[in-house]
Amino acid sequence: MIRVALDAMGGDLGPRIAFEGAVSILAQYPEVAITLYYTPVDGLDLPSHHERLSLIACSDVIKADEEIVLSLFRRHNTSLYQSIRALSSGSADVVVTLGNTGVMVALARHLLGVIRPKLYPALIRELYSNPLRCLVDLGANVHCPASMLVGFAELGAAYVEALSNETPNVGLLNVGVESSKGSVVIKEADSLLIDKSWPNYLGYAEGTDLFEGEKNVIVCDGMVGNAVLKASEGLLSFLMNKFGDSKQVAPVFETFYQTERRHGACLVGVRGNLVKGHGRSDLPAMIGAIEYGMDIARANLSKAIESRLSKEEM
Repeated sequence: MIRVALDAMGGDLGPRIAFEGAVSILAQYPEVAITLYYTPVDGLDLPSHHERLSLIACSDVIKADEEIVLSLFRRHNTSLYQSIRALSSGSADVVVTLGNTGVMVALARHLLGVIRPKLYPALIRELYSNPLRCLVDLGANVHCPASMLVGFAELGAAYVEALSNETPNVGLLNVGVESSKGSVVIKEADSLLIDKSWPNYLGYAEGTDLFEGEKNVIVCDGMVGNAVLKASEGLLSFLMNKFGDSKQVAPVFETFYQTERRHGACLVGVRGNLVKGHGRSDLPAMIGAIEYGMDIARANLSKAIESRLSKEEM
């Protein structure tokens, strides 16, 4: 049985999306059990009884704009804290949330711990899944020294190996592929990656490498990654709205946009499986985020990544 801890309180559309997503998943997948962590509010209709659905009422909510302060770690009855604690205690296999990204990362590090000292957790987004191509980091870390970028390369490569038959080929996102280009940090990360026997490093990547070419793990700091992802999503939404009525064009956009599977991003580098869905997720995106969580739980992704990285330390 795959046990999903679902934080119902983080999305812009409210807990109804999580409730409906949970009901849909339970109807489709008999091997899944879901625990919903929610805060009771006026007019909220709870899902009907289901033998594989548990409801946990929480008295506190972490808002989308909250900052990371010490008091945050004492707020034990928020839906996000409770869901991650279930993962840390072994009563859940994966957490799915649409909530505050920074708080999720901070609580995950606090409650779960990291898989290796000085290896910073990162958010990975699958740009598409066949063949698998990933972008890392998407915003878990903004100020990144060279050593942190190397860690992202290792996490991304281990992710690809765990979830596909692809060979991970790492590219470091830069303003060009020429050796003379890039910041001091990028150039230092390039030197460090060249010296490593694993992962396989193919040098600098440009923006076009996000969508084609041999490099299937594209590494950057969280600010760049988040900007690239949001710009790409915005462009795709614009094009789908512009040409969505065309029967020939729309399916291409929909396939690339992955409207049905693996929505959101995966936090890697902590001792547990977490999926962060987009705050604006609608019902199909919520279902996709839960399905993504199920996929990484089946693969025992956190353990697989930890095992792969431990081999490089031997």
